[in-house]
This record gives sequence, structure tokens and C-alpha cells, in this order.
Amino acid sequence: MIKNNKIIFLILLLLFLPFCVANEEQVVIKINNCFKLADAVEDVFDTIQIEAYESEVYKTYSGIDPTKLDYINEALRINKIGLDGLEEVLKNYEINNKNIESLIEGFYNNFLDSREANLALEKHLISINNQWTIQEEVKWWEENKQYSILNWRNSDEYLQLMSDKSQNTLNPDPDFVVSDSYPKNIVRLYCDNV
Repeated sequence: MIKNNKIIFLILLLLFLPFCVANEEQVVIKINNCFKLADAVEDVFDTIQIEAYESEVYKTYSGIDPTKLDYINEALRINKIGLDGLEEVLKNYEINNKNIESLIEGFYNNFLDSREANLALEKHLISINNQWTIQEEVKWWEENKQYSILNWRNSDEYLQLMSDKSQNTLNPDPDFVVSDSYPKNIVRLYCDNV
């Protein structure tokens, strides 16, 4: 009888052991390095800047015509790249720097609000068969002020990153984002405060 109990115990142990091992393998060890975190966040920002720079839709869009679905779809595509990139950062990195945490929060929330505005605009454009005038677009924005960029959430750190990565010139370089003068390693400056 004791021998049978040992055999049953061993069989049960062998049956459940793979489940224990599988659970241990799923434990994710996050990277705890401020400079790598800073670079990862800045890489997400730079990636969306390059995506916008390379966008044929953005390049050919006229600022004097009303917004159309192709533009909104492109904005949503680039927005998704930003949100997905930030979610990867949150999944893979320890965030123990208050400034970078605030930067990520402002960046993420700004992109969530941008997505909501673009989804509302997309829904409206579909409802009007993608046909409207500049005046009708202005009226839509007046009636839907809750989606205004003025209401998008951000943080001082995110606004600073946008400012640091912007051109300060009267003659802007259309290739600035891919030029040698485009600022790099801006977010790393926060790592001195760890």
C-alpha cells in the first residue's frame, strides 16, 4: 500500500511539474537601467517622428483642404506605433525615475487623447462619406471642442521633449528629423537624478 502511494505521488508530481516550470518561465525580468530606459522612450518618440517624416500621405497633404480619411488613417497608424512602443517600454523596463515616469505618462496620455480625437473625426468623416469643406470642418471642431489638442493630456517632461526635438529656426529644414542636427539622447539627461 505504501509503495502504491509513492508511485501515485510520483505520477502526480511528474504530471504537475511541467506546469510549475512553465509558470516560472513566464516571469519577466524587467531591465533596471535608467540610460536604457531613457533611450527606449526616446526611440519611440523618434520612431513616430520618422514615420511622420516618411509618410507619403503627410507629404502630399495640403493645409488648405479639409481633413480626409486617408490623413486620419495615417494619424491613427502612427499613433498606434507610439502607443505600442510605449506599452513595450512599460512591459520591459523598471521605471524608477520620477521624471521619466512623468514623461512616459504625458506621452502616453497625449497619444490616447490624440487617438480619441482621430477616432471621433474618422467616425464623422465616414458618416458624411468623406466629403466636406474647410468651413464644415471648422464648424465640426467648434462643436466638438472636447477633442481639441488644447485638451490633450501631457506633462511638463513630455512638452520639454517635444520642445527639445523641435527646430528653432525661421528657415525650417524639412529633413530635420533625419539630419545630423536632430538632437539625440535628450531623455538621458534625467538619469543624473536617479
